[in-house]
Amino acid sequence: MELWMKKLTEQIVNIVGTDKAVHYETVILPNITMDFYGMLKESQAGHMVSEEYIMEDNSMKIVLTGLCDRKGKCTVTGAKVI
Repeated sequence: MELWMKKLTEQIVNIVGTDKAVHYETVILPNITMDFYGMLKESQAGHMVSEEYIMEDNSMKIVLTGLCDRKGKCTVTGAKVI
């Protein structure tokens, strides 16, 4: 697991608790990550991309930022819960 994902998961655990965090790790975060990497792939090389994902129950927002280089390598540069 990448460092940004570990830190994001820790933030989620602090908000929803360990039991609910399992659902986020196995269902919600993979879908968010897949969507965000798709956005990065479609972005202009070197252009910073940021997206907010609001949970259906309005319990939190997950904000991801990242960029894709000229070779097509996409990197998440930031992840936080607000």
